[in-house]
Amino acid sequence: LSLPWHDTHHKTSAMLLAVVGLAVAGAVADDADEMAKKMVARMNLTEKVLMLHGSSVGYTGGTPAIDRLGIPSLHFNDGPQGFRSREPNATSTSFPGGLTIGATWDREMASLWGTAMGKEFFDKGANVQLGPGVCVARVPVNGRNFEYLSGEDPMLGYHLVQPVVNGIQSQGVIANVKHYAMNSQETNRHGDSAQVDERTRFEIYYPPFEGAVKANLGSIMCSYNLINGRWSCENDQTLRVELKERLNFTGWVMSDWGATHSTSINQGLDQEMPGEIYMGPSLLASVAAGNVTMAKIDESVARILAPMYRFKVFDNAAQWADPTLEYKDVRSAAHTEVARRIASNATVLLANKNKALPLSRGAKVAVLGLNGAAPIVHGGGSGHVPSATTVSPLTGIQEAVGSHVVTPTPRCVMQHDVAYPQSVYSNKNSLVDPAPTSAAECCASCFAYGNSLVSDECVGWSYGAGRGCVLVFRNAPTKTVPSPGTTVGTCNGAEPITEGQVTFADEQSQEDATTLAKAADVAVVFVATTSSEGSDRPDLNLPADQLAMVDAVLKVQPNTVVVVVSPGAILLPFAQTAAATLMMFMPGVEMGHAVADVLFGDVSPSGRLPITVPNVNNEVKFTQAQYPGIDNATSYYSEKLLVGYRWYTQNGVKPHFAFGHGLSYTSFSYGNLKVAGSLSSGGDVTATITVTNAGSVAGAEVVQLYAQFPSDAGEPPLQLRDFVKTPILAPGASHTASFSLPARFFSVWDTDSHAWAVAKGTFTLSAGAASDDLRAHGTVTV
Repeated sequence: LSLPWHDTHHKTSAMLLAVVGLAVAGAVADDADEMAKKMVARMNLTEKVLMLHGSSVGYTGGTPAIDRLGIPSLHFNDGPQGFRSREPNATSTSFPGGLTIGATWDREMASLWGTAMGKEFFDKGANVQLGPGVCVARVPVNGRNFEYLSGEDPMLGYHLVQPVVNGIQSQGVIANVKHYAMNSQETNRHGDSAQVDERTRFEIYYPPFEGAVKANLGSIMCSYNLINGRWSCENDQTLRVELKERLNFTGWVMSDWGATHSTSINQGLDQEMPGEIYMGPSLLASVAAGNVTMAKIDESVARILAPMYRFKVFDNAAQWADPTLEYKDVRSAAHTEVARRIASNATVLLANKNKALPLSRGAKVAVLGLNGAAPIVHGGGSGHVPSATTVSPLTGIQEAVGSHVVTPTPRCVMQHDVAYPQSVYSNKNSLVDPAPTSAAECCASCFAYGNSLVSDECVGWSYGAGRGCVLVFRNAPTKTVPSPGTTVGTCNGAEPITEGQVTFADEQSQEDATTLAKAADVAVVFVATTSSEGSDRPDLNLPADQLAMVDAVLKVQPNTVVVVVSPGAILLPFAQTAAATLMMFMPGVEMGHAVADVLFGDVSPSGRLPITVPNVNNEVKFTQAQYPGIDNATSYYSEKLLVGYRWYTQNGVKPHFAFGHGLSYTSFSYGNLKVAGSLSSGGDVTATITVTNAGSVAGAEVVQLYAQFPSDAGEPPLQLRDFVKTPILAPGASHTASFSLPARFFSVWDTDSHAWAVAKGTFTLSAGAASDDLRAHGTVTV
């Protein structure tokens, strides 16, 4: 996975790794199913039921080994964007988030991400990765949108999830795609019933899971919410009928942690997590009473065993028997490089007036905003992977211009010889590596970690000789420990850096920020917000102090670049005034290097928006019944198919920045779209278009293909069908993007036959650079 920049040979080799893994898996599929059946026949009922619920095996959860039969233990671990350790110190790579993968629009990046994560899970002794997340972003403020690679489009998820799953499972780790289904909001997530009609389920919310099934996915996690009045994890219609029969999913369904509400194996749940409230003794009692057949038990156990054989969990039994591996440091230079490449490839250039970017390495740069020194790089909850080595934008920019790396001094407020608060969940030297040897170093550690996410923000610290440094986190329960000789403190931002080619100030002092901005050739302002599992964002606004800083800087420095980090859609009131605006979606540990690569032109931006950037809050005009729901009990998906950009195109509303939008440092011209083939003979429709780099620097284009269905099909006016990211093209070079479109891509879900039905009539296919920038068109009649 050590991949030099723009090295196509290495890129191709990495892609083949996942492809070969899939081919091998496919070749042994029948053998795996047969071996699973034979193993089930050797098991007694107690052993079978032991596999159908969680037990205490370390990690996030799992099942114990059955030594009599040589069945290895299963070790499940969070999360969807890297291995989330139970111990406090960072020992795995904090990769970019799922929505960041969506912003790459790049199957190669998705494959690298999955393969690298799978390798770290394997090396940690975990054989099931609880990820990736793929839910469609129906609600722009959903707290978990940063985890979900689909963005707001089902086909973006359908295509990108496949190389991710292939990559994870090529490493001998079973992927667990989540959360099935309609997990569209965190508000009242344990009680909301998503009221969704059948056609909408299959056309909008199921395609990412459909893509994962196509990639031979091993497991799926059902969600906390209800669907049409029944809990997702006991919903016979959505689990047994639609997932297992109509989507043909052959792996196993596990519940989210605590999402099991009954002994619901007959309804399609195969495994309860994390314990045995319903699928342990209660399941045995149901079998004894004749309410659950042995055939049903055998089916669920076989669904678990077959992926274990298919992805070599049995072959690597020794790897799962070493309890020390969970705490092994599996970070590597190769995976750091992967994180950097993904983050830079996912960076979206929203606006670039008068070619303000890229910057000259000789420019005097003012880095402004606390996020420039202590950046937000991830969201919170089970999807958070801590990092002790996050590269800040300030460091990345200093390194890029060849300047001496200077870390700003935290503003520390200290008290001595007082009782200190300690997070109940903290240990000595918690999250501090290497261990601080003074109060000042302890404060600096709090500062470095403190802005990484809201839910785990470091809000205080204490240091004592012989006790070391203990950090205090926001929202964590605390206890007060009296201790003489202890220094207690808080950290309130950072002191400015006023000398050198690269200067710095945070938003605590607008006077410092504007003074440095005026003295610089360019001001680069970093703004950010985050979100977390367990709650939705209250709105799409950036923090007021950050917006005030941007406004103040723009008044004194017209050459101002704003870099935005967001977990999803965000309001950008400054984007028309700033010289340039860049957007990143939870970029991970290498944010500083990645953004510097883009700012200085080492990477020409090729990221594209996986979501729509609106003009105002609730631009899609959700009623309370639609979100957050009525009486905290029911949310009605009455918009049906009009999710995201589909709503904008249907209603003729121009967003601030459209789905698929993203600029480059070069420009591309499009040839004619050539459409050929026919569905009538059982083949695919093909479409090809040649794209040429018409600018003066090298760059890659994302060619997006949309379809307009016949008017009587009852479909939204524009729908993404596929996309191709070109290789990096030198000025004047061309690439022909080719698409193969099966009948499924011209179909609607028919609720009478409960199957896909090809819509009859003339389709318009359109290729372009964004949903609002379509350059070439063709038609096909079905």
